[in-house]
Amino acid sequence: MAKVRNMFFVLLTFAFLSGIIAGCGGGVSEEQMKQLNDLKAEVESVQSQVNAKESERNAILKQIVDKETKIGDYKKQTEAAKNCVNAMK
Repeated sequence: MAKVRNMFFVLLTFAFLSGIIAGCGGGVSEEQMKQLNDLKAEVESVQSQVNAKESERNAILKQIVDKETKIGDYKKQTEAAKNCVNAMK
C-alpha cells in the first residue's frame, strides 16, 4: 500500500512539474531545474527509506512466524508431558 501511495506521489509530482514546464513558453529556468532535481533526490531518499522499512518489516514478520512455531512446539511438548504423567498415575 505504501509503495502504491509513493508511486502515485511521484507520478503526480512529475505530472505537475511537466504541466508547469509545458505551460511556460520561455523554457526552464535554472531554479526550476534545481527544484526538479531536489524533488527527484527527495523521492529517491523516501523510496530508499520505504525499502528499508519493508525489509525491516519482513524480518520482524519472520521472527513472529519463528516464535509462533516455537510456541506450537512447546505446547505439543507440554501436552505430551501431561499425557505421560497422566498415564503413569
